[in-house]
Amino acid sequence: MQTTRTDERAGAAPAVRPDVVPRPKARVATQRYRWEVGGPESVGLVGPCGLVWRLNFAAGLAKPHFHPLQTADGRCLTQVAPPDHRWHHGLWHSWKFIDRVNYWEEDRPGGRPEGVTRIAERRVLHTGDTGARVRLRLEYHPADRDDAVVMDDTIDLAIELPREDGSYRIGWEQTARARRPVVLDRTPPPGHPDGKDWGGYTGLSFRGDRFLTEVALRTSAGRRDAEAQRQPAKWAALTGTVDGRAAGLAMFDHPANPRHPTPWYQVLRRSRGGAPPSPFWYLNAALLQNEPLPLAPGQPLTLRYLLRVDNEPPADAALESEWAHFAASAPLGETNSRSRS
Repeated sequence: MQTTRTDERAGAAPAVRPDVVPRPKARVATQRYRWEVGGPESVGLVGPCGLVWRLNFAAGLAKPHFHPLQTADGRCLTQVAPPDHRWHHGLWHSWKFIDRVNYWEEDRPGGRPEGVTRIAERRVLHTGDTGARVRLRLEYHPADRDDAVVMDDTIDLAIELPREDGSYRIGWEQTARARRPVVLDRTPPPGHPDGKDWGGYTGLSFRGDRFLTEVALRTSAGRRDAEAQRQPAKWAALTGTVDGRAAGLAMFDHPANPRHPTPWYQVLRRSRGGAPPSPFWYLNAALLQNEPLPLAPGQPLTLRYLLRVDNEPPADAALESEWAHFAASAPLGETNSRSRS
């Protein structure tokens, strides 16, 4: 296993917590994979079929993001900066409004958004046979006030190597801390004052590649496609076909998250016109769907998600089992701290 590190402080594996349900060890052929660490700009995993994923976090990016995010056999699932929404970035997180300042869209005059997401710190803590650990710190401020940071986020990521069935997992833990009292908000959805039919989204998002076809969505609540729109569920799974073969991405909402189970916002639009026609595949864990969330200094907001990428989309029973294990797992921030001690 070829491995490269930008932070040498990784240590022994964390102790197993007694309250965590153990998972049988998955078989991983580690010799088939190698790491690519692009200094302060990116980290990625390369396998027998080429690049599996790359996490981009260069200081000048609008948002840190995964792209390409591919199946283990090399088929791309993500799209970055499509013509219809240039502020969509593969697999990424973005707040919509912080105190009515827009941090989502980036098509303002001069190319700067109204609110800036600054990548203040990025560290690859570990790459090896157990996967990769990455920590990012983001700062948020109005575009015209670089010195007026209103909130920051610490994002801990744990990305495992693909298993023998081709599936792999990304653990995502994010903690927001306000510098002063703020309100996290979204465009109101239908049924709310000034509601829009496209309102309700913010947070962890996935934008599918335009070459995905036969895309469908299902959730733990038994809802599918349009009937799942804005409805709460423990997990949501988006499946489709790439290069004539099935693939899938599932998102899991941790039970400790505020407002669990989260509503899911999705767009499954098979054509947006143009030449060639451009489909619109989008999935979002819509934490703020039903109401804004005030955040005070000293009251951090922690969100935990799990993402699972599959060559062959699993059955609902397998996704239920995945969620149960995730629900019992230790927080990533806790295990990262142990690994550096």
